[in-house]
Amino acid sequence: MTAGDHLGSTNARQCVVVVLALCVSVSSAAPASARSRYVNGREGQAPRNSSPSDATVFHLTLASRSVTQPVAPDEVPGARFVQVEVTDVVNRKKLPLSFEVRYQAKDKTKIYLGSFALYPADNPGKFIVATQGKVKGDGSIVLTMVLSEHVDAADVVNVTIKRMRLVSE
Repeated sequence: MTAGDHLGSTNARQCVVVVLALCVSVSSAAPASARSRYVNGREGQAPRNSSPSDATVFHLTLASRSVTQPVAPDEVPGARFVQVEVTDVVNRKKLPLSFEVRYQAKDKTKIYLGSFALYPADNPGKFIVATQGKVKGDGSIVLTMVLSEHVDAADVVNVTIKRMRLVSE
């Protein structure tokens, strides 16, 4: 290996790092919907007349860790996954964040579907959880933010998610 070979591979690595950093900064700079809806101090709920194309946005905080979204009966046939898109995360201390997804039937019975975690703990993204064939019409999807570490009163955690979707692939 010559000095020139080593220099070339170092430059290539630096280029890859710069490109990845740009991709991350561009994706995290996407603006939130102008029709966003804050859920302050209580469980949030999407309007019953929401359509899958709605731009509803939910905000999870330390004071309000759960959102409930009704399932439209026309979304259910063939749905294999619940898709959750986390669009923005404010978590300066990088506290470990995970999310539990449940289906709540009309009779208020909650069925655990699965969970996912942000990694790193301030990184947005799209996540899917299998419905396991348990999601039926006339129910709701419940998303709950779980913190695995003790939080101080001064800690700030804000997570913005788009309207959850039922998808077949």
